[in-house]
Amino acid sequence: MTDSPQNPDEKSPSKPAAKTFENSFSQLEDVVRKLEAGGLSLDEATKLFESGMKLATRCNEILSSSELKITRLQANFAEQMNLVPAPEDHDDANDEDA
Repeated sequence: MTDSPQNPDEKSPSKPAAKTFENSFSQLEDVVRKLEAGGLSLDEATKLFESGMKLATRCNEILSSSELKITRLQANFAEQMNLVPAPEDHDDANDEDA
C-alpha cells in the first residue's frame, strides 16, 4: 500500500526531539569549535551559544533518562536476586555489632 502513513523508521526533520545523544553531542562539539575559533559577530556568537545551550540541555536530559533507567534496572535485578536486605535486617545487623 503506497497510501500508508509515514514509515516509523524514517527520520522526520520536523521532530528535533527524536535526536540521538550522539547526534546532539556531535552538534554541540561543532558549536563549541566554532565559538572557540572566534571571528564571529556578537549576534552570531549569541545565537550559536543559545543553540549550544539547547543541545547541552538535550544531552543532559538523555543522559539523566538513561541513568534513571539503569538505576531502576539495577534495583529490579537486585530485588530479583535477593541482594537488597530488608530494612529490619539492616538495623538488626547494626544492633548486633554494638
